Amino acid sequence: MLAKSSKTKNITKLIKPSVRKLKAYHIDETPVRIKLDAMENPFPLPEEVRREISADVGNTRINLYPDPSAKELKQAIAAMWGMDPDRMVLGNGSDELIQTIILAFGGPVLIPEPTFAMYEITARALSQKVAAVPLDMNFDLDADKLIRKARQVKARVIFLACPNNPTGNRFSDDGVRKILEKVNAAVVVDEAYYSFSGKSFLPFLDKHPNMILLRTLSKIGFAGLRIGALTAAPGVIEELNKIRLPYNINVLSQRAAVVALRRQDVLNQQISLLISERERLYNALSRMQGITAYPSETNFILFRTKKDATAIYTALKQAGILVKNLNRPGPLKNCLRVTVGTPEENDEFIVELNKVFGV
Repeated sequence: MLAKSSKTKNITKLIKPSVRKLKAYHIDETPVRIKLDAMENPFPLPEEVRREISADVGNTRINLYPDPSAKELKQAIAAMWGMDPDRMVLGNGSDELIQTIILAFGGPVLIPEPTFAMYEITARALSQKVAAVPLDMNFDLDADKLIRKARQVKARVIFLACPNNPTGNRFSDDGVRKILEKVNAAVVVDEAYYSFSGKSFLPFLDKHPNMILLRTLSKIGFAGLRIGALTAAPGVIEELNKIRLPYNINVLSQRAAVVALRRQDVLNQQISLLISERERLYNALSRMQGITAYPSETNFILFRTKKDATAIYTALKQAGILVKNLNRPGPLKNCLRVTVGTPEENDEFIVELNKVFGV
């Protein structure tokens, strides 16, 4: 028998300081009747599509490893988005691909501020330095300022969410092109919300070998499958595949996505309705006293309140509606973010928000 140690060994002290300093990405798991905090597609797939997925998945041999290259899924995604399947890496959500990119290139990592939190969290977890360039008062990006900062800190990776989360706006073609031309870094253009913008930097790819284009299936209706995709120059794809975890896309996700992506008609119909609802929701928020709503090319809307945003967030949650509380000192002070829901959910949200404001 092993001798009992007289002291309890606290192995948390062995965890890297860069990790111990981090705060976990916060997800509010409060049970609510209307969930508008995570940019999910609120519409389920039609019954016939769910039956097709069930039949296919039901015949899948889960005792075997999945296709390590996810070839059929790559073909389906490539056909939908006009990409080359041979120049594609898939990930367990975009989060894994962000991690893979930083593992491959290292840091410093340069980001606009505010932007998607996982860029910074992942970089710091991997012990990489992070630098930030503030967006202006309208949340636009000053390309020249970012280029100067990239040279100053010798950035190796630059993340540009286009459209940006949590602000909802898309950075200009000219600004992104200038950055690609002027920096000696991997420029990751994250188009997670491409389907709601209809505008893409994909045509830039062949002219700019330092560009990596990132997308996800999560926002169009498959958040639970955890599938992200990137495309880049062939040499970059080869290097990223060296550190991509084997079998990283599970067999059930592969099969479900392949079947679901055959029904582009359903997906396009849902996306069109969400775009229409986004405009209706934006107009409703813009008419409300005490609220500034920001234009969006995504499936969410950022808005600022004259009242304390945390109090409004709490009141909405007590009414059974969950939005994202972004309220903190700085450019997002008194800001909340609401995901575009079904027409009925959006109506209820506006009714409850009016109640909070005493309307």
